[in-house]
Amino acid sequence: MKTNVIKEKVTAKNGKNLQNDVAHVLQDSALELFAKQNYSSVRIKDIAEATGLNSALIYYYFGSKENLFLKVIESTVEKAFEQFDSIKMNADNPRDVLFLWIQIHILQFYLLQKLAKISLDYAGTNGRTPEIDNAVKKFYEKESVILKNTLKDGITAGVFREVNAVDMAMFISTFLDGVLFRTVMFPKFKYKHAINCMREFVFEHLDVKTK
Repeated sequence: MKTNVIKEKVTAKNGKNLQNDVAHVLQDSALELFAKQNYSSVRIKDIAEATGLNSALIYYYFGSKENLFLKVIESTVEKAFEQFDSIKMNADNPRDVLFLWIQIHILQFYLLQKLAKISLDYAGTNGRTPEIDNAVKKFYEKESVILKNTLKDGITAGVFREVNAVDMAMFISTFLDGVLFRTVMFPKFKYKHAINCMREFVFEHLDVKTK
């Protein structure tokens, strides 16, 4: 049944969009398999069977498992930032931007959890490549820029008290990572409560009244 649904998704569009549809189906299925198992154990054959498509299509579109994994990382990072950019338009000041960046980790929690897990699994392999390393690093670099700039803008605007923006950005990022990995180990962990508690703590610390 699952195979039929996937095939319908691939064939229902017109020829112009067919290639993108196939690539997205393969990437989505690969992400699920990499997250449930690990990078080393997932085979091209496993991804093909999960989609009901021929293994040759994976080589045609991506060339290798490594290139498919790279595209999975890149597309997952893009999805996270796309949603953040879409909701950031509602932000009126740096406080709102910081609130929304933390909020995206609730809205996109399971997507980011998969990204964290497959990145950690990949880091323990012997077949690491500079391209994949850079794709993983890109998320953290962009996050660091968002957090540091938002904190600095808030300090300049008088919304936040004077703090070390680099250290505070590192604290927020590291805490969010910790929640992602804690839930991998303990699926019943209340990640929303943990993230909301951290956000409340951060805003209390940044409040100009506490200066």
